[in-house]
Amino acid sequence: MKKTILAMAVPALLAAGAVNAATVYDQDGVTVSIGGAAEVQIIQGYEFDKEDVDLDVRLDDGELNFGIDVAVNDSLTALGYFDFENEGGSVNNTELWAGFKGDFGQLTAGRMYTLWDSANINEDIELGLKGVNGSLPASGNDVIKYEYEGDAFWFGVAHNLKQSGAEEETFKDVGGTLVRDVKVTEASHTDAGVGASFAGVDLSAYFVTGEKTDTNNGTKGNKIETDAFQVSAVYNVEAFTVGASYTDFEEKNGGVQNKAHSGHYVELLAGYGVGDFQYYLGYNFGENDDKSDGSNIYANATYKMHSNVKTYVELGWAETKEENAKSDDATGFLVGMEVKF
Repeated sequence: MKKTILAMAVPALLAAGAVNAATVYDQDGVTVSIGGAAEVQIIQGYEFDKEDVDLDVRLDDGELNFGIDVAVNDSLTALGYFDFENEGGSVNNTELWAGFKGDFGQLTAGRMYTLWDSANINEDIELGLKGVNGSLPASGNDVIKYEYEGDAFWFGVAHNLKQSGAEEETFKDVGGTLVRDVKVTEASHTDAGVGASFAGVDLSAYFVTGEKTDTNNGTKGNKIETDAFQVSAVYNVEAFTVGASYTDFEEKNGGVQNKAHSGHYVELLAGYGVGDFQYYLGYNFGENDDKSDGSNIYANATYKMHSNVKTYVELGWAETKEENAKSDDATGFLVGMEVKF
């Protein structure tokens, strides 16, 4: 799910399917929609010291999704949705869920993105903040999610039930002998979000807490716990957008804080839209509790050639620094195109 500012996200909170989906069947209260996208980029990623990053044609997205709405009665609609994405040369079923919506809101269960996926106000395409080590869960295979949207107020909560994932099998060379390594991850998380809009200002707050335990070759490791919160404000006036957000995150390994994966970051955003063009300028900076940090400036421009076709370009600069070490900076750029329906 593409991260977006609250002004764009709230109207889609309760949508059952892709925003640009085409209706292929609509009869007797049953609506079936289909959507998809193909996105390709030419990208030069950030190349820090001792790295060799080549210019690349990146197959950013290949997606096909289906949505089903069935009007049970005047106040209740049953929902179904599934989505397939092609990334890294393989096709994965990223979403598969069902549920109900009505005046009470929307209640769904299955494989889906959770509320934290809609956090962050950044509008970078690929060249966002580097050097900040927060890794926070934002989806799951066993999610129960509830969302409600009012005229100027929304909230939601989601919980990914504690489940053991599939075995991950790898082989490593130990003294010329291939040794089988098997890892099973048991994980769960809960997140929530709330927001309000008034006088062109969108305010939002998110919270997430999660835990996971890896078992390697039958040996259970330490429990890894993560917690984070974010607050943001975005102001929209005519064609202009400005916003700021603050995020704090912490990770504990066996009850002991992992300072390299704990810290905070700030996002600042400015945007301007005119005609079929949209421009964004962003500045992000963050610090881990082990005294390492990162900062980033990006600028991008998107041209909407058609309601289903867009092209874009982005430039970025990022700087990272370890404690008591010299800072390291790099630049990157990309051009891309997306065709969707």
